[in-house]
Amino acid sequence: MTEHIDDLAAAVAARVIEALPRGRLPITPEYLSADQVAQMTGFSPKWLEARRADRTGPPYIKIGHKVRYRTADVRAFMEAGEVSE
Repeated sequence: MTEHIDDLAAAVAARVIEALPRGRLPITPEYLSADQVAQMTGFSPKWLEARRADRTGPPYIKIGHKVRYRTADVRAFMEAGEVSE
C-alpha cells in the first residue's frame, strides 16, 4: 500500500513540475510589488500609494525607484487590523 502512495505522490509531483512555467515556483516571494500586495490583501494599488504618503500602511522599502513590501510585514499589518479606509 505504501508503495502505491509513493508512486502516486511521485506522479503528482512530476505533473505539477511539468505544468509550471520554466523557472517559476508557486511560492510567495519575500518582497512584493504594490500590485502583488493588492492581490494578496484586496486593497487597491492607489490605496497603498495613499497609505505610503500618509505613512499609515504596511511598511515598505524602496529599491531604486521601485516600492517593495516584505511579505511578513504585509501579513503582520493585516493581522494587526489597523486598516483605515
